[in-house]
Amino acid sequence: MKKTLIYQIQQLLSYNRIDFDKTELAFQIESHPSYPSLHAITGVLSHFDIDNLALTIPINLGVLKQLPTSFLAQIETEKGESFVVVNKDDSYCRLLVSDKKKYKLTYTKFLEMFTGVIVVVEKTEFLEVRTKKNNFDKVLLISTIILFIGLLVILEISIPSLFYFALSLVGVFISSSIIKQEEGSQTILGNTFCSDATDKKDCDAVIGSKGALIFNRFKLSNISLLYFIGLTFNALLLFLQGGDLNILYLLSFFVLPITIYSIYYQAVVVKKWCLLCLGIVVTLWVQAIITFINSDISAFSFSIKSILLISIGFLASVTLWSYLSRKLKSLKELSQTKIDYFRFKRNFNLFNALLKSSEIKDTTIINTNEVVIGNENALLNITIITNPFCGHCKEVHKLIENIYRKYPNETKITIRFYVNIYDKESDGVKVTLRLLELFDEKEVLICLDAMHDIYDGMKTEDWLNKWGSCYEKEKYLSVLTKEVRWCKNNEINFTPEILINGRSFPKEYDRSDLVYFIQELAEDCIEKNIRKN
Repeated sequence: MKKTLIYQIQQLLSYNRIDFDKTELAFQIESHPSYPSLHAITGVLSHFDIDNLALTIPINLGVLKQLPTSFLAQIETEKGESFVVVNKDDSYCRLLVSDKKKYKLTYTKFLEMFTGVIVVVEKTEFLEVRTKKNNFDKVLLISTIILFIGLLVILEISIPSLFYFALSLVGVFISSSIIKQEEGSQTILGNTFCSDATDKKDCDAVIGSKGALIFNRFKLSNISLLYFIGLTFNALLLFLQGGDLNILYLLSFFVLPITIYSIYYQAVVVKKWCLLCLGIVVTLWVQAIITFINSDISAFSFSIKSILLISIGFLASVTLWSYLSRKLKSLKELSQTKIDYFRFKRNFNLFNALLKSSEIKDTTIINTNEVVIGNENALLNITIITNPFCGHCKEVHKLIENIYRKYPNETKITIRFYVNIYDKESDGVKVTLRLLELFDEKEVLICLDAMHDIYDGMKTEDWLNKWGSCYEKEKYLSVLTKEVRWCKNNEINFTPEILINGRSFPKEYDRSDLVYFIQELAEDCIEKNIRKN
């Protein structure tokens, strides 16, 4: 259910042509405290600035036809309620349950299963794709491939040897896909050949069977990967020293009994086929055929040097794989620990308990025109005490911009300045007074742009040239003085400081974590208001 939900969200976004970072999306979903739930889905979509709507609709043909082409829907089956991704055409609904289960139903059949709960998404204009992929890595990979091909051409390797080498690389690719399939990870080959389990085809049933183990200990998938890595590495060594591949060719015949065992076990014991496993079988047989057609086996000769070289190559491959497999296992465990940590950290009940443990400060300053953005009538009031020249305030300013953009109706954000007002000609006073004036006279977005410039490190002289100086200094100095006096009266001596409905933001959390709790804080405020009335 859990991994399926991640796959469904990824497909939903792909069908709606919304760009996203697969790794980051999976992490955010898995680390959500209410995962796997509808709340986790909508919460994560909102986190990525993807417009989404979860609602219950009437179950009839007319409403169904008005829905977008692709959406997430809840259906009820014999096993209970579950989500599916729906793709509509003129008369059918194509349902994607998982990467291994897809089917097509008429509108009428779908409506019989449909509970009425849906999630629809729409691409947001300012959507930013946070991807960790680096173009430099792509350039590096392409350059390496080109240089490698050039090296093979220079070495004047025979066509059969090149074909044998290419098949070894294919074997590495298929073997690694089988291992990932065992771990439940998605791969191109796995999604293509193992996506739909049937009575005759089931990759997981074959890979997970007892026959996939040698001596109940060694996995055939690992042996296969090590074998093909060894072939690839040794072929490269032999190419570079100008030797032939005779000893590798001979190995192609020795491994054929394993392919016969694999075919027998799938056909007779499991009675299901694994197409990836058959891909390995085909690769091994094609290598053996190449050896049989293009080599004179009776004329094979091996030197001590070549035998030692091959032995070292295979031992190096085993040693490297043993080291990497342990590292990969540790990284996988670390990744799960990270997910569990963030799921615990983003638990709203824990956050709210810490928040309520602090005293409430009265954040009101009467008759003072402060910088206030968002919804003036919102029940969730966030007060930011900041200084344009405070290094730590830069990240908080970005946080506020993010919250304002995502939750303009749910929050009222007061930006309160705390600067040294005794030197009225200081840069801090000049910039702050002008910001107060810009907010009072211009649009909110203009003031935010000016704030963004100064918090982003623009030099004071350049900033004043761009945004100008304050014209009514005494008027806005009065506002600033009241703000500074309020900070001192409430024993706030450092910036930045965040107050949520008068309570100090918990020090146990990073300030950037606030964005994850906005929705639930707003809902909590509404519930309290309802109970009060």
